[in-house]
Amino acid sequence: MSKTYLLIDLQNRHPAPEDVASWMGANGEAWIFFGEHEIGLLAQYMELGDRVSLVDISKPGKNSLDFHLVLYLGYLVGRHEPRARFVIVAADGDYDPAILHARSKGRQVERVEVLGPLPDERKSAPIQQDPLSQPSRAFSPPAGEAIEPIPLAPNIKKPKFIVQISSEIRKDFVEAGKPKTLSALEKRIQWRFGPEPVPDKVAEVMTVLVMSGELRISNGSVKYRNHNTPD
Repeated sequence: MSKTYLLIDLQNRHPAPEDVASWMGANGEAWIFFGEHEIGLLAQYMELGDRVSLVDISKPGKNSLDFHLVLYLGYLVGRHEPRARFVIVAADGDYDPAILHARSKGRQVERVEVLGPLPDERKSAPIQQDPLSQPSRAFSPPAGEAIEPIPLAPNIKKPKFIVQISSEIRKDFVEAGKPKTLSALEKRIQWRFGPEPVPDKVAEVMTVLVMSGELRISNGSVKYRNHNTPD
């Protein structure tokens, strides 16, 4: 069975988690690239389990996310499995030169602008929705209709390890005080995971804390519930 790798540019595309799960199938992976403004969107993808990896941008800037995504694309292609396909979900045509180069080396790399539901008959077929070979199509809902999120399947749960670390950090706020800066908070969370850097897991814990209302992040600073001054 071929394996699908999704690389999602969350700064310009927000695919429904159900569609991400559909495209991953039974053995695929999703790599989601995000900046500070997309942190609030991450929780819905975390629900999909440990085959979803979150990649935060080390230093914000023009095309910073693009460079991160292409770097990871090269890494994933480098460990290429037979018949694996790589799908970039983005409206940004700046990815296309890298895609064309990968294709010239015999890799199956595509870019889609809209990641919709994947019909059964297309799950094992070549991807057709490719901006490199078809005109771009912008999606807009019919006039007067609102798009409502589709609820997640009830059997999908957050990884227990992330929930456990999040609970420990909340307790740590009471016992050891609240870090004054975002960087200090990230280091506090990283310490819980051990010496090996795991920025994706740190980002997941941050997302849990934000979504629970424990804290919020604004302009690179962290503010805690009830706007208490951090200790």
